[in-house]
Amino acid sequence: MNTATLIGAQKKCGAFLCLLACTAVSAASIFTASLVQRDCGRVEVRDVWFANQGGIPVRAKLFVPAGASGAQRVPGMVYIHGYQNNRETGDAYSIETARRGIAVLNIDAIGRGHSGIPGRPDEPGFDPTYGGTAAVAYLRSLEFVDGARVGIMGHSLGAEMAYKVALNDPSLRALVLTGYAYTTQATPEMPRNMLMIIGKYDEFRARMTGTRDIEREWMGSAATAKALGAADAKLATTYGDFAKGTARRVEVPPVTHVQESHSSEAIAQTLLWLRAALAPAGDRWIDERSQTWMIKEYATLFAMLAGFAALFPLALMLMRTRFFGALRRDHERYACAARDYVKFTAVNGALMWLYLPLILVLFGVHKYLVPIDRAFPMMMVNAIVWWLLWVNVIGLLLFRRWFRKNASPRGVTLADLGVSFAEKGLSLDRGALGRAALLAIVLFAFMYLVELAAEKCALVNYRFVYPFMNDLTAYRAGMFALYFPFVLFCLVVTGIFLHGQMRRPAERGWLGTLAARSGYSVLALCLPLVLFLMMQYVPLFVNGFIPFTGPNGLFVVFVINMFPMIALFALTAVLSVWMHQLTGTVYAGAGLNALIITWVLASSQVIAPIPV
Repeated sequence: MNTATLIGAQKKCGAFLCLLACTAVSAASIFTASLVQRDCGRVEVRDVWFANQGGIPVRAKLFVPAGASGAQRVPGMVYIHGYQNNRETGDAYSIETARRGIAVLNIDAIGRGHSGIPGRPDEPGFDPTYGGTAAVAYLRSLEFVDGARVGIMGHSLGAEMAYKVALNDPSLRALVLTGYAYTTQATPEMPRNMLMIIGKYDEFRARMTGTRDIEREWMGSAATAKALGAADAKLATTYGDFAKGTARRVEVPPVTHVQESHSSEAIAQTLLWLRAALAPAGDRWIDERSQTWMIKEYATLFAMLAGFAALFPLALMLMRTRFFGALRRDHERYACAARDYVKFTAVNGALMWLYLPLILVLFGVHKYLVPIDRAFPMMMVNAIVWWLLWVNVIGLLLFRRWFRKNASPRGVTLADLGVSFAEKGLSLDRGALGRAALLAIVLFAFMYLVELAAEKCALVNYRFVYPFMNDLTAYRAGMFALYFPFVLFCLVVTGIFLHGQMRRPAERGWLGTLAARSGYSVLALCLPLVLFLMMQYVPLFVNGFIPFTGPNGLFVVFVINMFPMIALFALTAVLSVWMHQLTGTVYAGAGLNALIITWVLASSQVIAPIPV
């Protein structure tokens, strides 16, 4: 694996210094993210809890402008994120709103983040606002909030929740919908002071608006005629009167559904709307184009990348110990030829493209045969794990056939492929497997504790646009245990594919080998998915056509979910290459990546019915 010299190096302080540097970058990034969300001390950020009307706990991040008190009350806004998100996704809007003198209660909707678990929609007492109604009541109860100047905003399904709350609460002074459209229930009077922002390239346009071209069709729709009460209504034009609560406006920025919650243009329009509707103190106002939220977003990305990077020197340091050093195997007798690499990658790509058909089968079983979520409550995770299981089961069968017909006759052994601990046959050394498992656990624990410290000390977590990693509640820890065995199986098989069957020749040095094999691994795992996304988004950007929608938009949410999965696959593929390079087998890397991926799935994915 050409790391023998590195592991046995006389001067071993380099790895420790690298670990310190990565940890320092992560800590500095976390501090920067915290500083931005606190607006350098001009906003206080609190972690708060309350319960909805059914007693389900709701967690929220409360942004309090400096100086707000019972004697100097400020307006308030509730923010509700979308379906497959948590409260951090609303930070862009929350940070900018709070900087301008408006308190913000940014909630983990029920079933997301740390909030409680929802019941089934057909059960008595089910909360269709997922904590939205209770959030408004909680915000109004705060002594520094002016209860007469309160509004609500949200994105996607969170906007739908906000819309339901505002339709039934005439005391709310403002409503901002992003990634969602008002319905024919809206009138010129209710909800009060309503701003709708939906992207020109929003993938849910058919479900949300019933249109193919929002810019051309929406302002002539029946819902618009009823909500605005104006003939020949136009985009980017304000109708009605803020003082009377009848103000109405529709904006269509050139963004996709996910980008709506991270669009400077959409945020600027929201800030102007809230200024007119809630009248915050004039001396607190900052130009709507002066926004800092993106610094926080990039800071949490750098913190996450530094957290991953820290595992590389830490793994090397552990492998230099006598205990973990016993894991090392050195088999470089097999290397995959370029032609075979292309063939294997193409086959893997074809299997990965079964994503949507397999999801359709899963939901057919769920709807018509067995309600899967009673045993496995996380339907988004179920779809991902179901897909990975089929890909890897088929892949394992293909590997077995290839090994018997092509590899074994050429003298290639399972030990050469990093699968066996003995030269002949399949031999699994319990002691070595135990050490591999412990190595994976130690590395995972380090990364988890660093992220946990970020959450507890700074109220930020590892994310970028999408939620990636949060600390686990007791319930979500149970979900972690439930899904981990399936993910582990998939990662072991993936490791056999990447580091056994399609392992390319080593380069001259360990760093060159790491870089080359990481590139090949990332390409094999991610290129098919990138091409898949291009099939969805090139037609969307060119002529507004969305190829993969599925029944009632089912496929859209899973296609969007592919973006963070590609990023996760790329990061873990590089880590897997390094672990294989250090140990010579697939098991430590598979265990570590299974822990990381299951953590991401269990902590960031939604526990609620899919709204399709």
